[in-house]
Amino acid sequence: MLNYQVNLGQNFINYLITGNNIIMIEKIKNFMLKPIKVSYKDRSDYTPIENFILNPIILALLVFLVTYQAFSLNDDVKPSASDAALSNAMIYFEKGDFDNAVLQLESVVDNFSGSKAAHQAKFYLGRTAFINGNNDKALVYLSESVSKMRYDNLKKEGYIMLAELENDTKMFDKAMKFTESDNEIKYISILKAKKLAQNGDLIQSMKLLESLDADNPAYNQFFEEVYGFVLSIN
Repeated sequence: MLNYQVNLGQNFINYLITGNNIIMIEKIKNFMLKPIKVSYKDRSDYTPIENFILNPIILALLVFLVTYQAFSLNDDVKPSASDAALSNAMIYFEKGDFDNAVLQLESVVDNFSGSKAAHQAKFYLGRTAFINGNNDKALVYLSESVSKMRYDNLKKEGYIMLAELENDTKMFDKAMKFTESDNEIKYISILKAKKLAQNGDLIQSMKLLESLDADNPAYNQFFEEVYGFVLSIN
């Protein structure tokens, strides 16, 4: 078996935070410019929902937030074992080592049951399973973790995935409660309209689409795709 446990010595902790003497702001910039993935799946094969939940900026910030909360730059603050283990998994994601990332997340769930880190680990396991098409596993992990997430953006993404997995359009409404971005709300509305149409509720689907600004460049291409889809089955 591959050795997926990462040495948590102070020198390695410092490396995770500073990136071999790269200051924190540069570390964030690097995440932004070279976003992480959570799957071996090629990005060109992602569905609209997958593209939304795998927003590069959001993923970059997640790695930063999880790493920063686990390892303080203040030498007097000791990371908890659960947060340290969770941070290791996110580093594996950053490196593109998805197999070891999943192993590390599963280790967090098994060894730190009930902790905040375990809830987050379940969320990341659920999201990874969702992207890779393992819907049964994704549903189990996400159902157990979404409501316990500390960050609104994770709750938003989680409810979007649950809407797809449970075939429940009400989950899209829950997702909208965790964003203040009007464009994101409209994008989620388009996802909801598509799901309504797939479930046979063409009237409500079209009504929802016609309430949106079709020319908004933030989502007009996706709007046109879904609008055409609804018309094709009307």
